[in-house]
Amino acid sequence: MKRRVSGVALVALALAALTGCSVHYDGDDSVTHQFGSDFFGAGGMLNLTEPVEGDAILTGGHVSTASEVSGDLVAAGGEVSVGGAIGDDLYAAGGSVQFDAIVNGNARVAGGDINVGPATIVAGGLSLTGGQIVFEGVAHKYLQASGGSVRLDGEVIGDAEVRAKELVIGPSARIGGRLIYHGPAEPAVPEGAVISGGIEFHEQDVGRVFHEVQPEVRDAATGLGTFLWFLGVFVAGALFVLLLPGFTSEAAAAIGRKPLPSLGLGLAILLCVPFVAVVLLITIIGIPVALLLMSLYLLVLFLGWITAALFVAQRGLAALRPGRPVTRGWQLLALLLGLVVLWLLKQLPLVGGLIGFVALLAGIGALTWRAFNSPRAATA
Repeated sequence: MKRRVSGVALVALALAALTGCSVHYDGDDSVTHQFGSDFFGAGGMLNLTEPVEGDAILTGGHVSTASEVSGDLVAAGGEVSVGGAIGDDLYAAGGSVQFDAIVNGNARVAGGDINVGPATIVAGGLSLTGGQIVFEGVAHKYLQASGGSVRLDGEVIGDAEVRAKELVIGPSARIGGRLIYHGPAEPAVPEGAVISGGIEFHEQDVGRVFHEVQPEVRDAATGLGTFLWFLGVFVAGALFVLLLPGFTSEAAAAIGRKPLPSLGLGLAILLCVPFVAVVLLITIIGIPVALLLMSLYLLVLFLGWITAALFVAQRGLAALRPGRPVTRGWQLLALLLGLVVLWLLKQLPLVGGLIGFVALLAGIGALTWRAFNSPRAATA
């Protein structure tokens, strides 16, 4: 098993180097990655100020852009601020999203609070989903907005469709087509606002979700699925720990000793290996190697999540039983609790997905780092 994991690390790192994958650690807690013309970044604070010739993918606690991205831009984080120019499509999600940019394609934005500023121009369609939405920009093809409260005070060349509990139309609103509104009451149109196609109102309780499904059935299915997921992951993790106790313990500890290298290596493995597999598939003769590489890649992803849970388990045992010997039973119990803690953290609003993503990256990186730097056999 250990040799197999080590082989994944060696193949992934060697092929990543041959194909130009590079990882850089910034002065703070962020990791950036340049792959050809594309740019990837993850960390607590990311500020993209240099132009990107290809696509850009950014995720972090605070993400901001103020430069030109020639391809697509994907940005996710607790706070997201999008500026500059985007050559193709925009995908943004965050607790709060400030959007003041020129987008030559479509824009899809989701968040708790969304503010589309007056400097925004979207050449394609604009879709917004959030709790509080303010639109003051320009959307050429159409506007779709769904949220608790929506304020329209910008320009839409085509139709605008809104689903919200409250719709406020500002005096600067300009809609070249129809305004289609699904909500509890027809909105008022202030003096100065222009809606060329008129208002199409559909009285609807937009807060109702999936009432057709019985709550008992839905809750039972969700609970059963969660239980089976936990059972499968725990059994696999327990076997991993019992078969390679020394290796698993050292891999989990590597997250605490080398957090940035673990995150960076995890990001490189996560992004580069699928690309290498696609290249091998294209060559035809490399198909067997590509299939083997992807199989081992999926195994490393799964074991990376277990490694992250083991790290949480180690920290918990160190706090609850300082200086006392740890038996196999305590290790397995701590592993179960570690999986529960990670699952609970993933359920947190706004930041849960980011926490899960960072934990996965750290687990993958630490596992690969330990395998690649482990010439000796794992000890029991």
